[in-house]
Amino acid sequence: MKQRPLADEFLAVAATLERGSQSVRAVMAAEENRFTRALEALRALGEAENMPIAIVDGLGAIRYGYPAATQDIDIAVGRGDLERLVKTAPRHGFRVAWQAESGWHILTFGDVEIYVVPEGGKARDTAPTTIPSPAELGVAVGLGYASLAGWMELKISSARQKDLAHVVEVMKKTPADAIQEARQHIAQAREYVTLFDQLYEQARAEKEQEKKP
Repeated sequence: MKQRPLADEFLAVAATLERGSQSVRAVMAAEENRFTRALEALRALGEAENMPIAIVDGLGAIRYGYPAATQDIDIAVGRGDLERLVKTAPRHGFRVAWQAESGWHILTFGDVEIYVVPEGGKARDTAPTTIPSPAELGVAVGLGYASLAGWMELKISSARQKDLAHVVEVMKKTPADAIQEARQHIAQAREYVTLFDQLYEQARAEKEQEKKP
């Protein structure tokens, strides 16, 4: 079997990093690229269909200060809007790449994949809580980013190492009063408070360590 030249592998990795970094530039610098175009299409859909849509996961991490390059967009959609989203999305330039009875649909806009996170679903099978509605995540109308507290709740409910690492990095950049507000929200789901506090202590320790020469 012929091996792929090492130079080709480096170029492939560089191309992947460049594509991922577009997500960071779209959120932090409003650069015109495939992510900003997809977000504008989602905004138009949300406004035209009177459908609240909350941006979560990787783009949320970027929004709250951690440049976590990502290749896709994750959106939380209300239970009552899941079927309507699939029906109306093509009118706004989206393609329905996957339709699931559970509501975990996948759309595409150009070459950007958009993963639907359905209200009432679970981030993992053993999660003690279900996914909140966009309104509970802080988005009542149109397209918007999930609140810091809502974003953290979803990340913690997933409990993947990557998600927890994102929470730590965002905590390192977040003022203490905003952390306290987020904790008050998380406390409503008591199962997550202990982990929240552990992540905050980790963030504080790492921040102190990073100050040292």
